[in-house]
Amino acid sequence: PPHPAHPLAWPNSSRCAARNEADMDLNENQRNAAMSLAKEFGANALGATKDLAAVMRDYIQRGPEGIGWLCFVGGVATCVLGFLGLLDVLGVLTEPLEYLVNVYQMAFGLTACIIEAPPEWVEKSEQLKKAQRFIHEFAKFLTTFGGRGLFYLFQGSIDLALNSLSLTFFLGCYLGCMGVLCIAMQYGFKPDLSFGRSGQRVPDRADDYIHVT
Repeated sequence: PPHPAHPLAWPNSSRCAARNEADMDLNENQRNAAMSLAKEFGANALGATKDLAAVMRDYIQRGPEGIGWLCFVGGVATCVLGFLGLLDVLGVLTEPLEYLVNVYQMAFGLTACIIEAPPEWVEKSEQLKKAQRFIHEFAKFLTTFGGRGLFYLFQGSIDLALNSLSLTFFLGCYLGCMGVLCIAMQYGFKPDLSFGRSGQRVPDRADDYIHVT
């Protein structure tokens, strides 16, 4: 007949069961903590997205001046990301095409910053005035909304084509939207984002628009 289990094995079995139960409780606590963090992060991200959308809406509602500021921000971001890409000097040997694209993007971003610079900055800087005159003389298409829109679409398409989900990818989407908006404004489109959060209509700013031809 089979021998009964040794009495000394019973405490070991009890300890194993207790350890397993403690591990299950720990895993459950970790899951709850992770879910809480995920919910908090999601709520914060949603709030930040709403605030960013509200800021962009306000700038777009200002007309050419506000959209110029948004394009200027896109140019700064393009410069920064292009410069960060150039810091990887070994990329000249390992990824020469990508390194060259970073050079182009940095130059494009700098060009966007120059042509979209706020008028008060231009008045205070003689070098900025000279840079704008140079661009307006040798790249006249950038003096129109349509030309700038195509320029931003080109930048955005490069970012979207050569990058997966990353900061550069989202920057490409942003520049693409700015490009479409600039092209639409070239043909008289006036974005109507006049309904605020409270649902009340803000004053019309149609007089702020300047048709660039």
